[in-house]
Amino acid sequence: MRVSQFAGLVALSTGTAAAPTLRSSSPYAVKERHAVPPSWSVVGEAAKSHMLNLQIGLKQSNRDILEQQHLSAEEVNALVAPAEDTLHLVTKWLREHGITEPQLSPAKDWIHVAIPVAKAEELLNTTYSHFKHVDGSDIVRTAEWSLPEHLHEHVDVIQPTTSFFKTSRQSNDIAPDDSERWWQPMPPQYHHPSPTPGNLSAICNASFTTLECIRTLYGTIDYVPQVPEKNAIGVTDYLGETQNRSDIEIYLNDFRPEAAGIAYKFPITLINGAVDQQTRLNATELAARGLIVEGDLDGELVIGISWPTTFMSWATGGSPPYNPDLATPTNTNEPYLEWLTYVLANSSLPQVISTSYGDDEQSVPYSYAKRVCDGFMQLGARGISVLFSSGDSGVGSNGTCFSNTDPTKEMFLPAFPASCPWVTAVGGTKDFQPEVAVSRFGSGAGFSNYFGRPAYQTAAVEGYFAKIGDLYAGLYNTTGRGYPDVAAQGNHDVIVWAGNVTTVGGTSASSPTFAAVIALVNDALIARGRPALGFLNPWIYGGAYKALTDMTSGSSIGCNSSGFPAEVGWDAVTGYGTPNFGKLVGDAFHTGVPWTEWSK
Repeated sequence: MRVSQFAGLVALSTGTAAAPTLRSSSPYAVKERHAVPPSWSVVGEAAKSHMLNLQIGLKQSNRDILEQQHLSAEEVNALVAPAEDTLHLVTKWLREHGITEPQLSPAKDWIHVAIPVAKAEELLNTTYSHFKHVDGSDIVRTAEWSLPEHLHEHVDVIQPTTSFFKTSRQSNDIAPDDSERWWQPMPPQYHHPSPTPGNLSAICNASFTTLECIRTLYGTIDYVPQVPEKNAIGVTDYLGETQNRSDIEIYLNDFRPEAAGIAYKFPITLINGAVDQQTRLNATELAARGLIVEGDLDGELVIGISWPTTFMSWATGGSPPYNPDLATPTNTNEPYLEWLTYVLANSSLPQVISTSYGDDEQSVPYSYAKRVCDGFMQLGARGISVLFSSGDSGVGSNGTCFSNTDPTKEMFLPAFPASCPWVTAVGGTKDFQPEVAVSRFGSGAGFSNYFGRPAYQTAAVEGYFAKIGDLYAGLYNTTGRGYPDVAAQGNHDVIVWAGNVTTVGGTSASSPTFAAVIALVNDALIARGRPALGFLNPWIYGGAYKALTDMTSGSSIGCNSSGFPAEVGWDAVTGYGTPNFGKLVGDAFHTGVPWTEWSK
């Protein structure tokens, strides 16, 4: 957008704003209630001295305008900035409670205050409790919170309060009782490039999906990035994960030796108290610390596929074990909000970002999900492709498929953030000739209960419903956003972890794989003076799906059912299918001719 045009939009959107309306304090009323998921239970009161990094999301402006633009960070901030009245009233309320120096985001749509539980309870007229999950993890939350009535229309969300979102990894091969298969040694022939390059049957093995296999299967193996210094891709890490540089180096030496020099050079940005764990530990020690494979998996696949494209990662702290006896500050805050507010405050970001974490949509209140999703929309408006793994529980984990608000109501469980219409959700596949939906676990799939079906996928979803009829009627929302959008290998991907070459499965492998292919498409575009693809879904559903390889076999098993079936065209298992790099580049240039032809 031209600067003059943008300036006109800002003037139009703010020029008629009313002067601040000064109001005296009003009675408190409940702003939000959210049912506590059955996997969490109260174990006692929260320590009054426990510190909370309270994040207050103010009502944003000009959302409809933002949806239609491709803007800079500064332009996005100017558009979403809250009304002057909103900012004045909320900061006045905070001052009345002794909070005089809140931190504002660049767009002034988020206010950050670090306060003890006792102050938060006073501020929100609530009581916090110490909750424990069935897996043993702990958080400090409340089932409801209140605001003065006159602030309800000015505040969208405050967290951590009612969100029981648990950033779960989307990888499946690392259960402690699976150690025998987990440590199955790799046959020597799969440690090095195939002597018959380009021959899928010789390169790809159903038990070991190597980097060479992925690059051959998706058509990137002969592409040489042209402008790696102008193009970047990033991955996010949570739950104490980072990329172990020693593992990255071993992996690249084995599977892409020309890239091995990057292992100790790429940046790892630490957010919200995250720690860059680089000490060499064995698998048992790592597992004891709750550190599995996520960081290594994401970094190895992205670098291995997209090198020498610029690579970076973010490690975000949050939700470590909570000890109610400690008087010192601990952190059970919302990691997605921590990461999102951090990156939105930065003017320079990678063109592609992949994340392999998620949880059940109903574990978070709608207000939280919507503001996080709106944050992904802001990234899309800045020309950034945001990809998420679709999850590893199919339509829901067996035995858990019930509503939080009505434990007798059976339902499929959509995942978040995959259900957000502003991200590209990536499902999992296996095999090679042809690829099919992964079956050792359920590739995350379904229809959101929070977000309506976006216009870009109306024809695709209605076409799918015409094929499956009334299958599972009543168990899912027929008007919700359907996912995944696309898919990639996620069955037995070869990685290095804890110094050992091994395999891992899950859509945690699928998302970075698809993201890395998109980074290479961006390289081809940028090299010829074109912009990066940005938000992918309108492009994919608008015609680029013809450049994907359709999966027509398999289903999204879960909830003690076979789940949604794969069909010709879009389906709620693998979306539109897996990438074909040459065809995607051809579509991106509106030629329909693969890059291998026009680049000669």
